[in-house]
Amino acid sequence: MANQIKPEDIKDNTSFWYFYISLFRGYDELKEINLDEALKVIEINKKELNDWENKFYSNNNSNQNFKFIEGKLNQNMSFHIDFQESKILYYLNDIYIGNLGGHFEAWFLTLDELIKFGKFDLLFLLLLPMTGIEQKQIEPAKHLITEYLKLIPLFEKKAEYIAECILNGLVMNGKFSTNNEVGIVNNQNHSVRNIEKYPRYVDDIKELNLALKISLNK
Repeated sequence: MANQIKPEDIKDNTSFWYFYISLFRGYDELKEINLDEALKVIEINKKELNDWENKFYSNNNSNQNFKFIEGKLNQNMSFHIDFQESKILYYLNDIYIGNLGGHFEAWFLTLDELIKFGKFDLLFLLLLPMTGIEQKQIEPAKHLITEYLKLIPLFEKKAEYIAECILNGLVMNGKFSTNNEVGIVNNQNHSVRNIEKYPRYVDDIKELNLALKISLNK
């Protein structure tokens, strides 16, 4: 499929990662700037970046023909990420888990779940914006994010600073807990794993919790 993004297309593609990370909800708290502004510390050819982004969206047709990344990890777990011009949508097993955009929903995955996804190529960074970090996890999460960013060409020197900005957008006000009937849930606003606020997602979350438990514990 022409619009499917393959791992080899993005693995060492600085333009993709610069573009993608700039859409995260992160920010520099001291300078009071969003992540897209904070990323200007990286020296990148802006013309090449603009040309790449225009080409990336060139095949999108009336919001019906999106670039996407997808894959099947095993018989119990698949992922799909849709890159629309106004937002990015995330799915596990074809079940919606959140989006980056004007009316974002995120904080779905736990840090432990994200770490286990990290054994699959590129998924740590791809699923990072859908992760919720609890206060007690800030330091280990910052270290992990920094190490993954160092793998991207041109990001290495500024990896720690960028990781800190990203982390600011991932830290939760709420926390994760285990519901005896459903499995892992949270009480964070803008998270579909918050079944008290979004009771319509209960059956989906129950199904995903079981699939995540089976798939990530192998």
